[in-house]
Amino acid sequence: MIRLPHLTAGDALTAVGVLHTAAGLAKYRRALREIAHDGLVDAVEGDFERGEALWFLMCGASVVLTGRLARWTELRTGSLPASTGWMLLGIGTVGSALLPRSGFWSIFVPAFVVLGVGRRGSGGRGRR
Repeated sequence: MIRLPHLTAGDALTAVGVLHTAAGLAKYRRALREIAHDGLVDAVEGDFERGEALWFLMCGASVVLTGRLARWTELRTGSLPASTGWMLLGIGTVGSALLPRSGFWSIFVPAFVVLGVGRRGSGGRGRR
């Protein structure tokens, strides 16, 4: 029998970050080509679209990094603090309310994984 790996919050966060980065590469491909053409160094300041591309990609990379750190922690301790789930839930809620047609909704997946929503016996209580 083939056993599927258990989805962790870290895996879900990593997936969100990868998708965010991929969307940024597609959305800002023209601005990124211009940055590369201008030689990278000091190629962003004063250009709104280039700055937006930079921050979009840095945010995606930060979410990937956070996801990998979360996965590492989960493998060593068995869980993440419940406060992590509540913070992710808050970020997803505020972001989705302010920008409903965005990817902020995807943050609910790792938030619910941390909080144990749908898991029998966990009652949504992770380590604090």
